[in-house]
Amino acid sequence: MLSHNIQSSKDAVDKCLSISSKGHFFSDSFFEDVRKDFETAVNEVLSRHDIMGSANDELSCYRSLRERELKDETQAMKTTEDRNGFKVVLDVHDFMNEDVKVKVVDNKEVVVEGRAEKNDGTLRSSKSFCRRFTLPGAVDMNAVTSAMSSDGVLTISAPKI
Repeated sequence: MLSHNIQSSKDAVDKCLSISSKGHFFSDSFFEDVRKDFETAVNEVLSRHDIMGSANDELSCYRSLRERELKDETQAMKTTEDRNGFKVVLDVHDFMNEDVKVKVVDNKEVVVEGRAEKNDGTLRSSKSFCRRFTLPGAVDMNAVTSAMSSDGVLTISAPKI
């Protein structure tokens, strides 16, 4: 279970971002510029856990690991910067679209939260995660956008000023 407490001061300004829905991560051209970053993040998780898969099944090995161990260390995530801005790509496959929220907090930080609850008769379970990204002042925080692929890969883009 991934969890962190989130607290913000009374005068903090939170702006919830809408998450655009896109197609499959590996076939939708929208994600073309972050595919390599996501593949690198998946490989880093597999490497940390001494799991080696063939090039054809790295994603399935990774998703299998996530099913067994849902924690921060097994979440594929990569942050990159280029001359245009910053991008964050992370796997939120374990959560439905409506279970994931992206917020800009105090005009300097991006917070991604996921929370899901399941109620199977007498058994009730929940899972959650929280990731925070502090972006440098050269970013236009009013222009931050987020998009999620149909297979659960979230991309956040923050353009430079």
